Amino acid sequence: MTTSPQAGVRIVGSVRSADGRGIVRMEDVFGTDIDDLWSALTDPQRLARWLGEVEGDLRAGGEFRARFTSTWEGRGRVDVCEPPQRLLVTMSPGEEDETVIEAWLSAEGGRTVLVLEQRGLSPEDLAARGAGWQAHVENLASYLAGQEPSHWRSRWLELTPPYQDLAGNPIWQAERTSLMNFLQGQRRSVLAIIDGLDDDGARRVVVPSGWKPIGIIEHLAWAERFWFQRVLTGRAAPPPWQELREDHDPFVTEHPLGEVLDFYKSQCAISDEMLGRSALMARPSGKVPSAYAEELQTARDVLLHMIEETARHAGHLDLARELIDGRTGLGTR
Repeated sequence: MTTSPQAGVRIVGSVRSADGRGIVRMEDVFGTDIDDLWSALTDPQRLARWLGEVEGDLRAGGEFRARFTSTWEGRGRVDVCEPPQRLLVTMSPGEEDETVIEAWLSAEGGRTVLVLEQRGLSPEDLAARGAGWQAHVENLASYLAGQEPSHWRSRWLELTPPYQDLAGNPIWQAERTSLMNFLQGQRRSVLAIIDGLDDDGARRVVVPSGWKPIGIIEHLAWAERFWFQRVLTGRAAPPPWQELREDHDPFVTEHPLGEVLDFYKSQCAISDEMLGRSALMARPSGKVPSAYAEELQTARDVLLHMIEETARHAGHLDLARELIDGRTGLGTR
C-alpha cells in the first residue's frame, strides 16, 4: 500500500519498456563539478552516505557486493569504468534478476548533469524501481549539499503514486484518459466551429471589444505552448514566428488563417507529447505565474486549467460564428 500522493512532487525520472524488459531512467543536475560527482558514485565511503554499503573491487572487471538502503542486497560486476564520464555495472550477474546500471556524467558550467539508467527490469517493477531510484538520487543531492539524506522508505512511498502513473497503472491511466478526452474534445470543438470560414470571415469583428475568431485560435496556440511547454516542462520549442509582445492584443493576428490553424494543431500535438511523459501529480518544472501559484501545483492542475481555457474560448467562437453567418451547433461538445 502507498500513501496519498503529495501535490506537486518533483519527478526527475521516466520509465519505459523495450523488448519485454523495463528501463528506469533518472536525469538531474547537481551543483558540484564532474570529478566530485564521479567520486560520490564510485568511492565506497561516499556511496555509503547516500546509496548503501559497497565492498569489493570497483575498477573495470572488478566484482563487489552491495547492500542498498532500499534493502536490495547482492553481487555486482564493473563492466565499464571511464572516469569521470561513464560507469556501467551488471547487478546479480548470471542470475535470473540480472540487470544493468549505467551512469553518464557531463559538465555544465560549474554543475554536472547525471543520467542514470537501470535496464533489464521486470515491467511490473517499473513504478517501484522508478520511485526507489529517485529517492536515491534525491539523497545523493542532499549529501552533496551537506544535508542529511531523507528516510529512503518514506520518500519511496511518497514517490510511488506518480511513478505508478508513468508506468501505466490502470487507476491512474483512467484518470489521464478521462482528462485527455475532455481536452481533446474541446479542441475539436474549436476547430469544428471555425471550419468553413474563409480568412475574411475569420477576421470579422462581431463584439465591441474587437477580438477576431482567428485571434482566438492563435491565442489558444500560444496558451498550449505556454502551459504545457514553458510551465509544465520548462522548455519550449522554437515558435514558427516571433512571440507576442506584452503590449500586443492577444486576440488579433495578421497571419493567414491556414498558418494559424497549423500553428494551433502543432502546439496541441506537442502538448500531448509533453503530457505523455509527465506524471499527473508531478510538479511543473517551469515557473507558474504568481496569480496561479496556489491552484496550479501539478501537471493535473495545468491540464484542468487548459480544459477550462479551451472550453471558455470555444464558447466565444460559438457565439461569433452565429453572428457571422448564423451557423450554430458546430462544436462537438
